[in-house]
Amino acid sequence: MNNSSRILVFVFSAICGAQVLAAGSPWLPAPQGGNVSVSYVNQEATEFFRQTSKVPTPGGGHELSQSTIWVTGTYGISDAVAFDFQLGRAESSYATGVGLPPSRANISDLTDINLGITWRVVDEVVNPDLPSIALRAGLIRAGNYETGLINSIGDGGDGFEFSAMAGKFVSDRFALSAEIGYRDRNSDTHDIPANWFYRFRAGYFVSNQVSLSLNYDIEDATSGLNIGVPPFSPARFPDLEEDIHLFGPAVNLVVSDQVNVSASYARVIDGRNTAASDVFGISVNYSFF
Repeated sequence: MNNSSRILVFVFSAICGAQVLAAGSPWLPAPQGGNVSVSYVNQEATEFFRQTSKVPTPGGGHELSQSTIWVTGTYGISDAVAFDFQLGRAESSYATGVGLPPSRANISDLTDINLGITWRVVDEVVNPDLPSIALRAGLIRAGNYETGLINSIGDGGDGFEFSAMAGKFVSDRFALSAEIGYRDRNSDTHDIPANWFYRFRAGYFVSNQVSLSLNYDIEDATSGLNIGVPPFSPARFPDLEEDIHLFGPAVNLVVSDQVNVSASYARVIDGRNTAASDVFGISVNYSFF
């Protein structure tokens, strides 16, 4: 695999797709190399899944939205080990007069921080008959936002996550990857359910400058409350059994050996106790070697 392909592989795994749901990668940067990206992601919904039935948001379909600036990065510690991080600041809004005081209809605060270490077990460059395989362990630190609101930025829990990833260049221009993981978070005020997560990526490299991808992300809570079923109340949003199926395409443009930009769209196509959001994202990525 030549150097240009390695760059594209890293871009594909790092920033293709909306970054509402963070994902790891079986493809690592070279030692002492890596990347930093800044992304803007906007998600909007006028419908939500009340349990598993899609209905208008409370108040007859008032818009629920969140805009986030993400800063993410990966650094190659060695040939088989890399460090990664994700943090951001979000602004969330919901129509006033629909179960929220005006002071809480628009909120802005720091997101959760995610720090991880990835260990590549198999490198497809060294073992061409096998996919690249990696294991990741991550720590989660809750942001300082308020919880218990329909427009809360997050669930407010500290915790950890583990995942296993595999990826393979099927040909010079077509790549597939997948990730399966488990996340558990704790809170002093809420019983946040643990959840499994799954990430599926298919990428096609039109040229050394342009790549396309199709992304499917799943969050599957292991337990929790349901909207409208006692003892649920709005203050217990973090306790919900929230399932998300997010699907959509992305395009990436390599501007230079070190800079590329990507744009993505995704939609929540199915779920439980979650907003049926449309998600738009744009990222600028800087790679260093």
